[in-house]
Amino acid sequence: MKGKFLTIAMVIIIAFNLSCKGKENDQSKEATEETKEEVVNGEQVAKAPPPIDNELAEEGAELFKTKGCSACHSIGEGRRTGPDLAGVTERRQPDWIANQILHPEVMLEKDPISRELLATYMVRMPNQNVTPEEAQAIIMYFRVKDSQLGGEEKEEQKHE
Repeated sequence: MKGKFLTIAMVIIIAFNLSCKGKENDQSKEATEETKEEVVNGEQVAKAPPPIDNELAEEGAELFKTKGCSACHSIGEGRRTGPDLAGVTERRQPDWIANQILHPEVMLEKDPISRELLATYMVRMPNQNVTPEEAQAIIMYFRVKDSQLGGEEKEEQKHE
């Protein structure tokens, strides 16, 4: 009985995973093309990030725990249910991170990177009802952690 249940469960998981891969609707292609065009045409100018605010980062660290982020994510401790967020501020723009935190369901509809993450981790990021101000604090926490981790990695490379 257990064997049949496990077999059925595995088939469902594999079918779900395959149905999510490689499908990109016309809307998402258009959104991606529009974004590329905005950048190419210079309409969207990259802004320098605000200076590090340690007080805001401390607030972000607390929010990372209280909002439940740490249940699925770590920073520099390896993969959990969701991706390890070490270096996230170096891989992604602040606006992308904020949108992922604030509107994960919309990002899954419109952003190919979010869909790729879902295919890899097979778990949807829940909407934790984070405010824009809280998202900025969490992003500041990520920036501080990334600068600390980056410094540690550089120091380790010196000693090798």
